[in-house]
Amino acid sequence: MPVTAIAAGLAHTCVLTKPGGVKCWGYNGHDELGNEQVATSLTPVPVSGLAQGVASISAGVRHSCALLSTGGVKCWGYNRGVLGDGTVERRRVPVDVIGLSGSVTAVVAGNDASCVLTAAGGVECWGPNRLSPVAVPGLSAGAKAIAAGPGFSRTCALTTAGAVECWGGDLVPQDVAGLRGGVTAITSSCALTGSGGVQCWDKNLVASDVPGLGSVKAISSSFHSCALLASGGVKCWGVNQYGELGDGTTFDRSTPGDVVGLQGPAVGISAGSFSTCAVLRSGAVDCWGLESTQSPDAVVAHLRPVAVPGFGIAKATVAIVSGAIPVSRGRVVAVHLRCGTATRCRGTLTLKTSRTTLGSRSLSIPAGATRAVDVRLTRSGYEKVLRAKRLVARVVVTGAVSASRTVTLAAP
Repeated sequence: MPVTAIAAGLAHTCVLTKPGGVKCWGYNGHDELGNEQVATSLTPVPVSGLAQGVASISAGVRHSCALLSTGGVKCWGYNRGVLGDGTVERRRVPVDVIGLSGSVTAVVAGNDASCVLTAAGGVECWGPNRLSPVAVPGLSAGAKAIAAGPGFSRTCALTTAGAVECWGGDLVPQDVAGLRGGVTAITSSCALTGSGGVQCWDKNLVASDVPGLGSVKAISSSFHSCALLASGGVKCWGVNQYGELGDGTTFDRSTPGDVVGLQGPAVGISAGSFSTCAVLRSGAVDCWGLESTQSPDAVVAHLRPVAVPGFGIAKATVAIVSGAIPVSRGRVVAVHLRCGTATRCRGTLTLKTSRTTLGSRSLSIPAGATRAVDVRLTRSGYEKVLRAKRLVARVVVTGAVSASRTVTLAAP
């Protein structure tokens, strides 16, 4: 299943699949997997009721939220008001956020709050003492992006004027100072500039340049930060207790370092509290850092990226079963092929010698099936078999699948 977006939280991770569904895995002690179960899952499980129709996702510390293609929002998991359903009850399945003032274009699940960006450019948040959405003062319009993260109790908004404002539980926005270069995207602690550079700020909301970065396409932050480069590579810096920087060590870094061992170019990233994940161009997912386990006392840390099973584009495989093949008087050779279980096998089968193409035929075989592909020999190819009585030839499969094998063709 190809993945289009990813969101890493405290100890769980969720992905948005190409059909618009949501799957999550990791710790489930607060119902953050949203699958009606209580057990931790080391493999991705579908979120109940969200098999399709989801536009974007966000993972907080103990809860997650999804923006629907209809403009509504659903959240699930631990609830101190962060689910926005008017209660403080934990939810094992997604529930509707109530009281939104209009259609929503973005949702973020943070540490102690959740927020949305409305189609009108307003920002509304909910959390402890606010069980349903309330408008953030001074941001009823003019916002074009919002950000929160599982690492800080802070939410930020990027305005159409290019300013960045951040706030905590008091919902009082404060300007981030020192920004320059035209901000194009934000996290709860960093900004991507129009030149492809990155600036980050501390608790005093004063921004400074991050050295050694250029041609950055996207950023993500928690207790550590990561930058996705135009080349498809990823650089990370900050806290590295569990290998969340992906450089093969557990040493903190004050400057960006390369993530080592990505299994392909990345197109998306998400920095969780103690782990990081990347969506690859192939639709596969690599993660590194702390892995949730079945035992609360066990700690499994991946210092370099590892693949999450079940994601990406399935690759077809085919095996040529035939060895000795009789040729019919109608010049037909039946070559038996076995298709792997991943996906349907499509391509072209060609019979040839070192100098001559004897015949070819397109093929389409269901996953897991064995089929005979009838290849009609050319007249000259058939005569060559007749003269030789037994002719050594090569079966070559090309296209979406590939394989080759030497066979013996027997004249009728």
